[in-house]
Amino acid sequence: MENNIPENEQAEVEKEPYIGSVRFFKNIILLLVVVMIAIPTATTFCYRSKLKRANEKIAITQQQLTDLQPVAATDKKTEEKPKAEGETSADAPAYQQLYPDFYAPQKYSASKRRENTMFLTFDDGPTRRTDEILDILSQRDIKATFFVVHHNDTGTAERLKRIVDEGHTIAMHSYIHDYAKIYDSVETFLEDMYKIFSEIKETTGHTPTIFRFPGGSINVYNATLYQEMLSEMIRRGFVPFDWNMSMEDAANPPLEISQLVANVVDGASKTKRGVLLMHDSADKFNTVEALPIAIERLKNMGFNFDRLTPTDVPVIYKYKE
Repeated sequence: MENNIPENEQAEVEKEPYIGSVRFFKNIILLLVVVMIAIPTATTFCYRSKLKRANEKIAITQQQLTDLQPVAATDKKTEEKPKAEGETSADAPAYQQLYPDFYAPQKYSASKRRENTMFLTFDDGPTRRTDEILDILSQRDIKATFFVVHHNDTGTAERLKRIVDEGHTIAMHSYIHDYAKIYDSVETFLEDMYKIFSEIKETTGHTPTIFRFPGGSINVYNATLYQEMLSEMIRRGFVPFDWNMSMEDAANPPLEISQLVANVVDGASKTKRGVLLMHDSADKFNTVEALPIAIERLKNMGFNFDRLTPTDVPVIYKYKE
């Protein structure tokens, strides 16, 4: 191809310094674009790989959970306590000796599978929204399950008592709800659960037997310790519950009421036994508004409603690849 640039001008171009040139800045911009794409891609791949490895380690299936009969009954706790202070069995983890009163009042016996039943569950309360939700449930004679956290306000104790007094299931979710701190170790997880266990028991006189992992049973914070945490809680007689349906009311920004109801209906159409995740934290105004509508839609779909009990087969959440 003929070069139309005069020889003197071509020489000037060839002598033009690279640093500070248009070509230099173009290459800098291209490099920044590549870096901006590469960093989130690498981060996503890292998390997905971590979750995949964790999922591959999960050996406890739904049927295995049903079949588990760990030694956790009150009359057998003495078999697990050390004979002398500080003494532990040769092969037992030291954390098994922590909180000797942190046991469910019955053996693990989750074997009941109730179909055509919808279990409404609420996380992160109690708050003022809990009062409104309890009113809605009372008007319709529906029992639900509340996975509670610690709230340092004057109304918490009365709300905890009301949950129990009105026949709902009160369950453990977390004390501080700080994932990084809770999932630092098995010991920190047990400490957090024991605190909310003690608060529920001392406030209501009821011993909670059901719990829900903050953030779900397996997440990027607890992936490497998930099995130990789950096994230890089951050994103590506690029944874990995740969910197989979600209102998606934790979305930010909040979803419209119509979308929240649509999410419930869509989830219900895919199961005969629904454990529905919702929240009763203070900012969930739309959850309160959507709840009566969702209940009516679920009734029209043929569902009954009830609270979770320690005899119900747990739903264990697992991330999809």
